[in-house]
Amino acid sequence: MIGARLRKRRKELGLSLRELGARTELTAGFLSQVEKDQASPSLASLQRIATALEVPMFYFHGNAARPSPVVRAAERRKLYFPDTHIVYELLTSDFTRQMTGFVIRMEPGARRVAARLARPTEEWMLVLQGRMEIKVGEEAHVLGPGDSIYYDGESLREFASVGEEDLLIVCSITPPAL
Repeated sequence: MIGARLRKRRKELGLSLRELGARTELTAGFLSQVEKDQASPSLASLQRIATALEVPMFYFHGNAARPSPVVRAAERRKLYFPDTHIVYELLTSDFTRQMTGFVIRMEPGARRVAARLARPTEEWMLVLQGRMEIKVGEEAHVLGPGDSIYYDGESLREFASVGEEDLLIVCSITPPAL
């Protein structure tokens, strides 16, 4: 499904594979393989592709909009990246609104280095379980269950699961950009 949606969006923007490659610092050959579902992009590569195509990463997984405002727990769209041990679960039904929410699950030791987003955002995270180390600007913070943080998206540098148990975070971004 990633390949077809990538190709569709690339064509909508009138980009060649080479032009998209230049925007993402990925080769046209690799992007061609992704479009043909012969290769799967890593989390970092998918983020670069999404940013270059000006869509959230969840755009590549399922319909961009759902008719119902309700998202049932068992029906959440998920992005799982085995190489990073991180799972994103979409909590909102579409990307046409001003905000999106999702759950992030990270195994102990997992780390997510922030990527440049297509546009400025405001972001909020609430730790439900585990311990998170997060670097925003030049400041590092350690948050535990019940702790939250609000920041400008472009100032996020990285966050990591630093405890003994899985980290479970609820996150909201406006406008949708993940």
